[in-house]
Amino acid sequence: MKKWPRSAAMTGLGLLFLALFGTFSKAAAADEREPFRDFLAAGQAYATGQWSTAISLYEGVMASAGFSAPLCYNLANSYAQNGQIGKAVLHYERARLLAPGDADIRHNLQRLRQEKGLEQGNIPLMQQAAGLLGLNEWTLLAASLVAALALFHLATLRLPVSTRLSRMLTSGGLLLIFLCSVAMLIQYRNWQRAVLSFTDTPLLISPFAGAKDTGLLREGSLLHVLKTHDQYALIRDDQGQGGWIPIASFEYIARTITDN
Repeated sequence: MKKWPRSAAMTGLGLLFLALFGTFSKAAAADEREPFRDFLAAGQAYATGQWSTAISLYEGVMASAGFSAPLCYNLANSYAQNGQIGKAVLHYERARLLAPGDADIRHNLQRLRQEKGLEQGNIPLMQQAAGLLGLNEWTLLAASLVAALALFHLATLRLPVSTRLSRMLTSGGLLLIFLCSVAMLIQYRNWQRAVLSFTDTPLLISPFAGAKDTGLLREGSLLHVLKTHDQYALIRDDQGQGGWIPIASFEYIARTITDN
């Protein structure tokens, strides 16, 4: 079985990401050197099996320099090696949102889920296809198709185009726009999900301490948050289980990314 990749698997991209931070003064340049050094130190810690140190350093880089797919990926690898499954799934999912076509991210996430019994079951074909691009990419593609279709119809006002060809191109364009819109909706829903990131948690029948539980959510489970009440949230997981859990037991995949 393939070993967990070294954190350096995406270090090159990570270094490029950090190098792209522009500086406008010597003081600003000095401030940027610390995340760069910490990123390198985290890679060294990972390579020598110091998972906790690597996690601490990667978290520090993320706090100061922001999110990137390579950084989330390396952090997820570190959490996986350290046995913190929920945190690993959380950061793999964040990396996948930022780089939806990356095969390494997808492979490691799938492998972790298989090893820990967190399989998602049969994923619909459209949902798999939607994961090939990110939300921004699908939005841009849909907008480009709308613009191309509009330009085509403007061109038909001056150029002779058969009615049959016009109908075929219009129908095909509208179908593609519809499919892009469905993919956009799926990706938007993915951005609203959360991960049970700390420990296995009982599902409660009501949002109160001491309420009866109806099941147990596994650490690393993907959640759809339906609503909140005080310190509890009503959730549904990918297996269809639903109930109330403490808000402190999960983290949103994308909310932190979009807030930075």
